[in-house]
Amino acid sequence: MLTPPDATGREEKTPSRTVPLLVLGCGLLLVIAALLVIFLPLQQDSPIIAKQPEQQEFHPPVTQSPADQVTPNEDFVREIDRLMEVWLQKQAEAEAVNIAVWGGDRYTEAVSLVKECDRLFGEQKYLPAKSSCEGAIDKLDTLIATRDTLLEEAIAAGTLSLEQGDPNAAAGHFQRALAIKADDEKAINGVRRAGQLPAVLSFLQDGLTMEQAGDPEGALLAFTAAANLDPDFEPAQKALDRVRAKIAEKQFQQAMSRALQAMADGKLSASGSALQEAESIKPGDRTVHDLKQELARTRLASRLSSLRQDAEQLEQKESWAEALQACEEALSLDSHAAFAVSCKERMSLRIDLSSRLNAIFAKPERLFEDGPLNEARQTLVHASAMTPRGPILTSQINQLGKLIAQAEAEIEVVILSDGLTEVVVYHVGRLGLFQEKSLVLRTGDYIATGSRNGYRDVRQTLKVRPGSGKMAFTVRCEEPI
Repeated sequence: MLTPPDATGREEKTPSRTVPLLVLGCGLLLVIAALLVIFLPLQQDSPIIAKQPEQQEFHPPVTQSPADQVTPNEDFVREIDRLMEVWLQKQAEAEAVNIAVWGGDRYTEAVSLVKECDRLFGEQKYLPAKSSCEGAIDKLDTLIATRDTLLEEAIAAGTLSLEQGDPNAAAGHFQRALAIKADDEKAINGVRRAGQLPAVLSFLQDGLTMEQAGDPEGALLAFTAAANLDPDFEPAQKALDRVRAKIAEKQFQQAMSRALQAMADGKLSASGSALQEAESIKPGDRTVHDLKQELARTRLASRLSSLRQDAEQLEQKESWAEALQACEEALSLDSHAAFAVSCKERMSLRIDLSSRLNAIFAKPERLFEDGPLNEARQTLVHASAMTPRGPILTSQINQLGKLIAQAEAEIEVVILSDGLTEVVVYHVGRLGLFQEKSLVLRTGDYIATGSRNGYRDVRQTLKVRPGSGKMAFTVRCEEPI
């Protein structure tokens, strides 16, 4: 405990305080005696007169000893002693957290107030001494309460010194922060950054020099080295972003130039690749967007032109289905492409005609009937009107004409029998009994039947074909039942 300098003096002076108390007691006794002399004669008829001798017996008040008597000064002494004890306890706790290091002028002021309290106490100026002690405790309490704020301020000041390129000042601020809180991560990181700052500044200066000399690639390497050493150093990051933007702008302009040149040369694929590169550098750039649209239109026109050429070549080859496919692809790209619209219509007609011709050629015997023969005649007229007419269609028209001519030809037919068999030719009529009968029939297949009593009926197909002269068929029943 802090012992006031006048403690011994006060113990020696305390007994002298009893003299004023004795004088005061004697004065009180004299006043009481005077009052009794004045008022007792006025009360002669009162029963109290008989008791007057007893009342005149005066017992002076018992005077307390100096050890038992409490004076206002002693209250101050005790309060100041208590305040001193509180101060010493709080000071010990504050010293445990390095307050002497980080408390600064505020802690110095608190200590000065305690010293002032001790001095005033020694001079027996108790009220000012008490005020000084209380002020010292209040300052210490306030300083301890603002410890977190002081920590933040120290870190903020250190960070500002880093940004201003002052490693020594930054280190001092962060060391003060560590004195406040030894395990603070920001302060620990700040000390590390302050140690690296000279190297960071050196790289930064090298980069600035190369940037001014027109060497953005070299500046990029220097700024990258600075940023890698201290990713949180804003000047290095800004310089790095700036030189990256310059390099990117240069690369962007080069890519756009290649795209335009390739488009002018008709190298659409190369132009698209260059535009893709430019877009990766500047996503959403309006110039790139417009040029991509122009490239898309150029590509569309080129593709439509290619499909038109393909369709025309396939049409010349009379590959109707493949030509139609090319036209439909063109329409999927541009539904208003005029050549594709007319091409699709022509190819559809050619495909339909080709299907009808192929169906006739697959079963030419159907022309022996009137219905299919009439359809074949109409198909021949339609095919003959088609233009342009290629070699395949010409051949098909000729083939169909021959089939129709064959189907329309009339051939002399001789039917031989035995005069006993009843002969009937379907679609011709009942011929009756005969041994030989001549007919003129149109090309086709005819069913002839023969019947005779007692004999099994016969049935025979008469295949009448042109080109073989007169044809003879025998129809007679020869198997008895």
